[in-house]
Amino acid sequence: MALIDPAQLCASISVHATSITATANKLADSLDRGDPNVLQLNMMAASSDSLQRQTSQFLQTLNSTKVVPTQLRDDIDRLLAACAGRMNNMHRDFTGLQPADSLMLNGSILTAYSSYIMIHSQLFTYFDGTLKNAQQDQSPISLPGRQIIEQAESVTHLVDKSKAMLLNSDTHKISAQLDNSQSPVTNTTNAPPPYMSTATSPISPRCPMDNSGRPKGSSFFRSLTSGLRSKPDPFASALCQAVIQGDEKQISGLISQGASVDGRNEKGDTPLKCAIKHDRDGAARLLLSAGAKFSSKSWSELPYLFRAASLGNLNVARVLIEFGASVSSKAASGQPHFVELIAKGSVNVAGIGFLLANGVDARTKDITGQEVIVSAVKKGSVELVRLLVEYGADVNVKDIVGNPVLVAAVESGDSNMTELLLSKGANTDGRTILGTTILEHAAGKRQFEVVKKLLAYGANPAGTDVHSQPILIKILRDALLKTNEKVEVIRQLLDNGADPDTIDAIWGLPAICHAVEMSKAPVVDEMLRRGAKTKVRMLAGQTLLTYSIDVNRRNHVKALLDYGVDVNDVDGLNRTPLTMALQRLDYNLTKMFMDHGADATADANKDAVKFIKALKRNDLLELLESTRDVANTSARPGRTRPTIPDLSEMPVLEGPPPSYELAAGKC
Repeated sequence: MALIDPAQLCASISVHATSITATANKLADSLDRGDPNVLQLNMMAASSDSLQRQTSQFLQTLNSTKVVPTQLRDDIDRLLAACAGRMNNMHRDFTGLQPADSLMLNGSILTAYSSYIMIHSQLFTYFDGTLKNAQQDQSPISLPGRQIIEQAESVTHLVDKSKAMLLNSDTHKISAQLDNSQSPVTNTTNAPPPYMSTATSPISPRCPMDNSGRPKGSSFFRSLTSGLRSKPDPFASALCQAVIQGDEKQISGLISQGASVDGRNEKGDTPLKCAIKHDRDGAARLLLSAGAKFSSKSWSELPYLFRAASLGNLNVARVLIEFGASVSSKAASGQPHFVELIAKGSVNVAGIGFLLANGVDARTKDITGQEVIVSAVKKGSVELVRLLVEYGADVNVKDIVGNPVLVAAVESGDSNMTELLLSKGANTDGRTILGTTILEHAAGKRQFEVVKKLLAYGANPAGTDVHSQPILIKILRDALLKTNEKVEVIRQLLDNGADPDTIDAIWGLPAICHAVEMSKAPVVDEMLRRGAKTKVRMLAGQTLLTYSIDVNRRNHVKALLDYGVDVNDVDGLNRTPLTMALQRLDYNLTKMFMDHGADATADANKDAVKFIKALKRNDLLELLESTRDVANTSARPGRTRPTIPDLSEMPVLEGPPPSYELAAGKC
């Protein structure tokens, strides 16, 4: 499931609200004062303006709130995502309207839209106040808050229902108007000569432009008002055909005959837009010389220069630059068009490079103050990020919430992006907004390829989290890590300078204690192989050996003995490994300790030896009396050595063993 980015959603809502405000004001100004839709449009403009301001204020409060209760966070994420989606649809449907379309405005849909925007403005006002007062252990959603949320959800359904009803009821009316509309009368005496293609194949009367970029059903308002719109300019359609074919002679002829260089064909495209689509730089130069405008009238479209760059059609882009197109233009909302281009789904790297080479600032910021490299990293475009860095983008900038841009690469698990940022100087020891190092953040998310890259570029393996807990300790105590993964990460940390005797920040125990407590034998073996000190005590005073016997981990016992742990060391409960083996009447374990030099005559073992004698366990007594050299010889004739089964290793305990309770005075 994709993670929700509140900052991005709030920015989207704010931009769309600003655009809708401007469009509503424009349409209201085009109507007579007595028109009933003027009031609805003014209400919509006021509501959108309020929503924009409340969204910005809410985002500031959200960014400054350290702890957001889970229930409130879920409500915020859900409603933010829903609002951003609806505002995007509303922006798409509404902002394409021109003053000429105002006759087809429907009062019911305007009312539904105004209500939707107004309720969500109140909703973000409520969330803003709630975040300022919320406590972590209290339920932050009050009854009035729940009512506002329910109203927001209800008005969402109302908008959807109103759109569906309007489409169903008006489609037949518009079809009838289309059937009854008369063909426009043209003056044939002054018409330019018919356009003839230089090709032998006939030319379609429609401009065969690729329209895949337009969303399916992108504007239901456009479909409703299409019957009353002005018919396409026939000269413009012919001019578009000539542009697509690259017939500059015919283009000049049509222009000299009076064809409008800013007219639109049946698809709504201008000749210059057709030139951009097909990278006809010669045609573009003729059109611009004749006065064609290189800026789109639509709020939702990028300027022609950025459109050409997005397609990688750089021949036309160069012509536009020659005629004064600006690489630093901004939308009405204040958002740089370069930012909008980067934010689009697919980015043409060559086009971005062209804009950068012609003066676009690689450190351009969006309206929230976030630099474009952050968006590029989150998109996962390594080549785009490389290009931005080459033109001066900073690899150590922070996103809108305060995380270094390297964190975005880490969270996506993109090792190539991580390596690029690191190779360009990204700080390996930066910290997230939660105070954890980037290395610990990557390890916590199990992005082990990223961990390798960070360590290779000098990340400090001794770094800690916000609670000062070393990374090595956190890895050892991670019960969800597979054994092979844990061994690999520990090996990387130790290879790059982590201390095998690192002490944890909570219990004061060395790393080997956590390895013995939490891990499988390969992890313990790796720690021992790296020289971890074994003359240590567990929390309840056991030695590493006596603790392993307590929790029945024979593989740990064997690994510890193989690395020379003192078999005669007495723990805090006055026990030796041999004493514990004898008390358990465990022949195999007793033999293992005797083979590794256990001293049966030590004072700490006397009571256990007496216990064996009282039970008349001659097999164990014989084992104790034998020397190491004869420990593997057969038993004396006439005696039968009992076969003691080797118990299988018990599962790893996730909590402290019973002896911890004893030390804490709970037993």
